[in-house]
Amino acid sequence: MGDDESIQASVYTRWHQLAAPFSIITSAGCFLFVILSRGPIILAGVLALVALVVPPLIAFKAFPTHNRIKVMSDGLQFSRRAPIAFAEIVGWGTDDFLKLTRPGYPTLLVSPLDLPGRDRLLREFKTAFDDWQHRYPGQRAPIKTHFYGTVRARIIGVLICILGAGTSIMALNMHSTSIELALVGGFGALFGLWMVSRRKRQVTTN
Repeated sequence: MGDDESIQASVYTRWHQLAAPFSIITSAGCFLFVILSRGPIILAGVLALVALVVPPLIAFKAFPTHNRIKVMSDGLQFSRRAPIAFAEIVGWGTDDFLKLTRPGYPTLLVSPLDLPGRDRLLREFKTAFDDWQHRYPGQRAPIKTHFYGTVRARIIGVLICILGAGTSIMALNMHSTSIELALVGGFGALFGLWMVSRRKRQVTTN
């Protein structure tokens, strides 16, 4: 695969994506458990830090994400994983990345390293995918999905916001006030509000 024809991108699975919220929840849980058990604040901080760092470290180091991608007439080629044929795809989306759903495999999230690469990947994918569907009209059309702007995204955003705000309030009202945990909760609440306010994005092929 020639570098001049390929697109530099990171390819994630749902396991990579879930590592971040899992680490935040685990970190907050470890911190609260030690504090509520009247353990030393230093131990609580160390355990919270370890729980915050280890899950993403395992996910991203054990399963490298960097790939070079090329859009072909019948699918996508990757430098570090097996190619994906358009015929395998049953669902796709273009919120912040190219999401590809295939039966029996983890959902892939393809995120180019820069904005021009993202625009190029989505444009070339949409064009090649449409051409492929015109050549094979008998194939079942994959479903295009959206996350941001849907009821599910707003519900998740509200839940994250409530959890973050609750964590901040609890951290500020504990006997040993934890500014760090309050900040984590505050950022979580802001992220939840951001999810609630997001809208669907459209892909252009011009």
